Amino acid sequence: MKGIYLEYTSPVKTGENLNITIRIANKYGYISNVKALFNRYGQKPGEEAIVLFVYNDRESDEQYSVFNGKIRLSQLGYHTFYITLGISGVEKSIKYSSKEKSPVFDNGQPNLEFWKCFSYLDSFKTPEWVKGEIMYQIFVDTYCCKDPPESIKDRIVSWNTFPKWRPDIDGIYRNDQYYGGNIRGIISKLPYIHSLGVTIIYLTPIFKGDSSNRYDIVDYESIDEMIGTWEDVTELKRKANALGIKVIQDVVFNHASSKNSLIKTNPGLFTGGNWWGYENLVEFNKNNPEYFKLLEKWLAKYSKYFDGFRFDVADEIPDNVLRFIRKTAKKYNVNVYLLGEVWKNAVTGDYRGFFYGDELDGVMNYQFTNAIYRFVRWKKFDYFMGILNDIKILYPSEALDVSPIFLSSHDIPRIPNILVGDFMKEDPKYENVWSMEDDGFWYTDGQFDTLKFRSWEVEHDIIPKERLLLAKKRKKAALFLQYTLPGLPAICAGDEMGVMGFKDPFNRKPMPWDNIDYDDLNLYIQLGQFRHSYRDVFADSRNFVPNKVIDMQGIWRYKRDNMDFELNTNNWECKAKVNGKTELYIA
Repeated sequence: MKGIYLEYTSPVKTGENLNITIRIANKYGYISNVKALFNRYGQKPGEEAIVLFVYNDRESDEQYSVFNGKIRLSQLGYHTFYITLGISGVEKSIKYSSKEKSPVFDNGQPNLEFWKCFSYLDSFKTPEWVKGEIMYQIFVDTYCCKDPPESIKDRIVSWNTFPKWRPDIDGIYRNDQYYGGNIRGIISKLPYIHSLGVTIIYLTPIFKGDSSNRYDIVDYESIDEMIGTWEDVTELKRKANALGIKVIQDVVFNHASSKNSLIKTNPGLFTGGNWWGYENLVEFNKNNPEYFKLLEKWLAKYSKYFDGFRFDVADEIPDNVLRFIRKTAKKYNVNVYLLGEVWKNAVTGDYRGFFYGDELDGVMNYQFTNAIYRFVRWKKFDYFMGILNDIKILYPSEALDVSPIFLSSHDIPRIPNILVGDFMKEDPKYENVWSMEDDGFWYTDGQFDTLKFRSWEVEHDIIPKERLLLAKKRKKAALFLQYTLPGLPAICAGDEMGVMGFKDPFNRKPMPWDNIDYDDLNLYIQLGQFRHSYRDVFADSRNFVPNKVIDMQGIWRYKRDNMDFELNTNNWECKAKVNGKTELYIA
């Protein structure tokens, strides 16, 4: 007979009670004086609050005593607690054992944990049009080039040119090879994008920049001439919206190009520092009132053209700036979608206020990305479940419902490379599976050797056939999880065509429009159709109920409303059943 059970409600809105129920076997002795000791990050247990529990005589019986406690948390954010009680007059503590996956008495055992919880504003509301949908990230320069103007033709290379990866003669690596992808090219591919079931397009920066990625913005109010015009953007939004597709734009409010004219006209806008040491990127002075005036100006303009925004390096933008951005953006469009680039757990990573309800709507959920990869490649189920459980109890459903799961992006390797490539990190001590640069192999005389790293990437750019077959098998399982776990799947354009590549620039190759892997493409179409058939189920993360264990046959199961999902970890066979009938089968 298991001795202790504990259940509680989290996350909770301000004004609502966090309820805790604990059931304790009477075999331990007479139970009395049950309390929960709450603290916030940096506090001592009980410093925030001590909750006294009440004996529940209706649910208690000869075997178990049941106690209930409740608290209305006075402060927003992350909290933890553990239980103290008397057992036949002797004070004991109860904490959580991840090893045993259950509450246990703290008898000096190492590595026991407190329970985690989160409180957020009851006014927190995120756009309904994002929930249950499918996102598609477009790296603009390498997506599709259509009818480029004569003035820029001498600046672009042939579409099938391999990415520039060597340093220039001065030893500097520059992103200055252009393929000419533009807005008109994206417009021409809208029917294709629609066929994938995509309902949200996320564009990398399109403003005038100093590189092919344009994260170094030279002019925040001009579309790069290679990409198009504001009229083109207007047409894209109109035609995309007509197909039921929203358009969100990547904006860079943390730093700008060192060639930005604002440096000369208003040098006080910048700190004088370079972002991560890059000389071509200068950081904004986010304490300067002029910075906030510019944010207001830019957001007022952009709100006419886009349905939402993705904020580059949101985890490096202060909370007060994010609050200002939300208030301003929602003023122009109450249904605007605000997505942040946040790599760590959005609650416990840096103990920030991203999800208090007055900053971001959602984050790029790389936590789930890592969980999926370590599960599918190395079968690290406990790690996988740990992340799922953490996010389920810490992320408000309003936020989790609109947080996309990327299996690849312009910042990380492509899916097949992560699933079978060398130098990927199984050990969770590495923040990300793809933390390849952390390997000592790349260091020469104590310094990271970029040329050695990129030379290796070139030599291993194409995955050998025998490995590729394994990658494809694993990819199906990874996609099944991406499309059915809480949040929304995010396709990095090219994933659906079987594109391979390690890190920048190899993961940003031009779209292989003449060499599509149709096995992959058809799978994405199938998954898109399935997801949209049951959009209402996938729109609400509160219905996600996972089994805590993999059964004797190697199958992991989870539920969402009337849907049952099965993942066979022996052969990665995947099934989704609706009311007991198999509606999706992938093997």
